[in-house]
Amino acid sequence: MKRWPLQEAYFWERAPFFRLLFPLIAGIVLYGYTSAGNHIASLALLGVSSVLFLVTSFLKSQSCLFKYLRFGSLHLALIAASWLLCYFNDIRNDERWFASKKSDAYVARIQKLPEEKDKTWKLEVDVIKTIEGEVTTGKALVYVYKNKIPLVFGQGDIIMLPDKWQEIKTSGNPFEFDYAAYCNRNNIYYQQFLSGDDIVLHHKALPDDISLVQRLHNYTLSQLDAYIHDDKVLGLMQAMLIGDEANLDSDLRQAYSETGIIHIVAISGSHITIFFLVITFLLGWIKHRKWNWIKYIAAIPLIWLYVIMSGAPPSAVRAALMFSILGIGFALDKQSHSLNHLFATAFILLCAEPMWLYAIGFQLSFIAVLSLVLFYRPIYKIYVPVNKVLRLLWSVVVASIAAEILVAPLVIYYFHLFPLLFIVANVAAYVFMGLALIGGMLLVVLNAFKPIATFIAVCIEYPVKWFNELVYIMQDNNPVSFGYLYIDMKELLCLYLLIAGAAIYLLKQKKSGMYVSLTATIVLLVMLNVNEWDALHQQRLIVYNINKVNHIELIQGKKHIVLHTDTMVDARKKNYVLKPVHTAYNAWIPGEHYYSQVLNISGKKVLILNKPLIQQADVFPVDYVIINYNAGVSDMHKIQQVFKPQQIVLGSSVPRYLVDDWIAAAREGKTSLWTVSGMGAFIL
Repeated sequence: MKRWPLQEAYFWERAPFFRLLFPLIAGIVLYGYTSAGNHIASLALLGVSSVLFLVTSFLKSQSCLFKYLRFGSLHLALIAASWLLCYFNDIRNDERWFASKKSDAYVARIQKLPEEKDKTWKLEVDVIKTIEGEVTTGKALVYVYKNKIPLVFGQGDIIMLPDKWQEIKTSGNPFEFDYAAYCNRNNIYYQQFLSGDDIVLHHKALPDDISLVQRLHNYTLSQLDAYIHDDKVLGLMQAMLIGDEANLDSDLRQAYSETGIIHIVAISGSHITIFFLVITFLLGWIKHRKWNWIKYIAAIPLIWLYVIMSGAPPSAVRAALMFSILGIGFALDKQSHSLNHLFATAFILLCAEPMWLYAIGFQLSFIAVLSLVLFYRPIYKIYVPVNKVLRLLWSVVVASIAAEILVAPLVIYYFHLFPLLFIVANVAAYVFMGLALIGGMLLVVLNAFKPIATFIAVCIEYPVKWFNELVYIMQDNNPVSFGYLYIDMKELLCLYLLIAGAAIYLLKQKKSGMYVSLTATIVLLVMLNVNEWDALHQQRLIVYNINKVNHIELIQGKKHIVLHTDTMVDARKKNYVLKPVHTAYNAWIPGEHYYSQVLNISGKKVLILNKPLIQQADVFPVDYVIINYNAGVSDMHKIQQVFKPQQIVLGSSVPRYLVDDWIAAAREGKTSLWTVSGMGAFIL
């Protein structure tokens, strides 16, 4: 008997949320390039396209024109709705936003525990009203100078702040992390730098003023602090267990990042899985398969409580939401469609918080799960061990490889590194994380029994110390060049096309995938060779904006040469600014210190002026003069008279009040002036 040939469904037919996700993302991206004043046009577009979709759907015509109209109107409606989601999520469009209310002082509530910085305490506040009593809303940052005075403010306190708001800006160094954009996407636009005397305590928070979930969070922090005495171990356990990275050692965090296991620090799917396994163990007395659904239903609220306690980071919310969707599906005995669940999770999260689209944690967690769904089973089938222990070990190795396929390009794009020992690191990390998390949970639960809690703390400290040493060893053995990888957006897209084409060819046996992969490989190699040519023939002078001091470098070929620096500035702070530049310009090889004050950069004569002109000198024309000392406005006339520069570059060492005087004098004398502290790094 003949059978009708079955046509394989496209994956977007089996994962309908894929179709919804694309217009949602398009609307979010479009919001960043349009004015908020377009909300009337967006409402009109949503209304017209919705009506058109309903009309074409009601007529049920099968003509191509009606199909295209249905398709186009539906997607235009989704894009408009997505744009409006962003509009209403943007605090600047709220009439109660504190920045739109002029007042001499504001009343604010401290939202989180104060975070200690080198010279300040960082407070995240919610501005609740003006001093006149007008209700406001909106988050802001307040930095309180230490000045050897202990901080008297805590979480939940209500304080009065003066009207000294400053817009959050980046320092303007090339390729640096855009902290201003990061804050803006979290609806934080303003900050203040104050001494303790500038802040008035309005109301000291009582225990009942802090939410139950936050009290649980603080209680967990205090119990870990009471029993774990090693600072690095404490910071790591607080980050791993409840997502609080305030005390996490920066060098240790960098080591975890460079070895490819930073995901065990941020609460994500791995943490949720271990938490569920603990719940399953506690409910192990339920043996019959008929009642297995109880485990999932019991786990869902407990997991959400755990996520909220940890501060609800995107990776944790994504993992909890996906677990909830899967758990409800298993409880109802429905077939699992992992891809559709993943797209549904992303769709729901972006509807709730559209700006999470730009969160690196959200992108990495989504891509990692997508990579596991697509590649885990094909790789696992290559070799299936008979031994149970080997099978478990092989599953961890496969999970590490499968996740890395799609995650690696994104890690290179954002962090400019590739951990060569990622398989070894991840296998060790999963075992370590399971033991550390279970140990941390037991410590918090059994803290009332001091001898037992102390014993558990000792059992946690030593393995964590040993694992940290192992991480440092793996970090040191990663090739130096693998920490200076750089790709731009075009190269990232080529990498993903290469991977997608190869996957289609190998998994689906379609030659079109091979052609796509080969084409992407050729284009990528051409772009990388062009970048290498540009790097070998480049010459750039950069005056950085680092911590109110000058750091001047000459980038020549693939070397960076220090022309001037301040040895008082911490090397770690310098590296935070300099490493992205060295990586992006492919100039990570240090050159010998250069002492000449006059340089020729691409045919332009540059003078680095380290001290004021004491007496009248002969005319010495140059194109650029870089002021590398605490210069007053009176020096401007002498510099113009002697050097006749096209432009004067004012370094970061000049105080703010003098910079304003320089700007006024330059405007009056029609002098071209570049201020590094206000305009960002100067690049020639």
